[in-house]
Amino acid sequence: MKSLQGKKLLVLGGSAYMIDPVLKAKSMGIYTIVTDLHGIEKAPAKRVADEYWDISLMAYDQLVPKIKEEKIDGILTGFTDTFLLAYQHLCELTGLPCYATKEVFETTMDKAKFKQLCRDNGVSVIPEYELASFDPSTITEKNKIIIKPVDNSGSNGVILCEKQEDFKQCLDYSLSFSPKKQVVIEKYMELDSISISYTFQDGRVSLSTTDDRYVHKASNGSAVTCLSLYPSKYTDVYVEKMDGRVREMYKNAGVKNGVVAVQFFTDGVDFYAMEMGHRLTGGQHYTFTQMENGVSVLDCLIHFAVTGQMADFSIAEIDNAKFKHTYCHLYILGKQGKIARMEGLDYLKSIPEVFHLSQEKKEGDEIGPDGTSAQKVIGIHLKMKHRNDLDRIMQNIQREFHLYDENGNDLTVELMK
Repeated sequence: MKSLQGKKLLVLGGSAYMIDPVLKAKSMGIYTIVTDLHGIEKAPAKRVADEYWDISLMAYDQLVPKIKEEKIDGILTGFTDTFLLAYQHLCELTGLPCYATKEVFETTMDKAKFKQLCRDNGVSVIPEYELASFDPSTITEKNKIIIKPVDNSGSNGVILCEKQEDFKQCLDYSLSFSPKKQVVIEKYMELDSISISYTFQDGRVSLSTTDDRYVHKASNGSAVTCLSLYPSKYTDVYVEKMDGRVREMYKNAGVKNGVVAVQFFTDGVDFYAMEMGHRLTGGQHYTFTQMENGVSVLDCLIHFAVTGQMADFSIAEIDNAKFKHTYCHLYILGKQGKIARMEGLDYLKSIPEVFHLSQEKKEGDEIGPDGTSAQKVIGIHLKMKHRNDLDRIMQNIQREFHLYDENGNDLTVELMK
């Protein structure tokens, strides 16, 4: 890509996830500024930026004049749906590049609208029930349901309902996480899960990654990704049966630039769309595509932010989801509580197969509720010769790495086997 030396980028959100984008932008010669309402002690991305502001993402009356005064060239966000509409509105108010319209974001962020988009384009979705006509007496051991807020992410507000007498309590719980006070009721699917990502450049789309997704399930039915293996064992059948339809669906939705990631349930024959994100995801799949074929959607989104173009080359000519190597994103999860001591971090960094490590929590941080993204402590990216190498690596990590609270209790969740 052409030199971006001297460009100024405003990054929305100072969470640990945003450290990667800030450091990448700085390596590209871009001056970085991070803003949100959190102080620097709770916004680790601010610590690595060239500058930071303690201004809310939605304080448009403060941000807009400051963006113009500081001659900001672009705005970037990612990893959470929560910031997308603020990002789009700020770009609109300041005339800076935004990779999607408000209408596209509203469709892709809302679980109900996304499912309707799928139906309209012949993409199967998880069987769903209308709240107004749903009969709780149909809930049985063989017909469990999942209730989800339509407008939240990170598994917040998602709950499994296994008994008809629990329906009202589960419904109220899920509604409490929905700003719109709307939920989706779905059949509980006990199938394999896969994630698919696409990259868009001026309307041209390429299949970037496929991965088998393994989850840690909480007692309430919510689940959080704990392991992803690239490429998926279902890649060929997905390409044969779904790829064309999904590409056409996003074209019809008006997606032009950026990245989309969509999750499916599958039995190896049929695919059922679950949910999607039109943004960078916590899986940071761009680290794998960078290693495999030399293209990173993170780099492209930074480039888009300050130039209005994803790249000065054809991404689709390089992108290829049929990886020749095996990659893994392994999450270390913690039980809810405060981390007093973290043991074995240096060991994780010494593992030969590890090429990237994202520390989302540190000593003194709180681990969030079971079954949500708030219990993710460390993300480990591995490149392996064989899938069966993972068993050995996980056994060693389980032995060497631990999280403890102030009473000496081990907060480390056992790694999936």
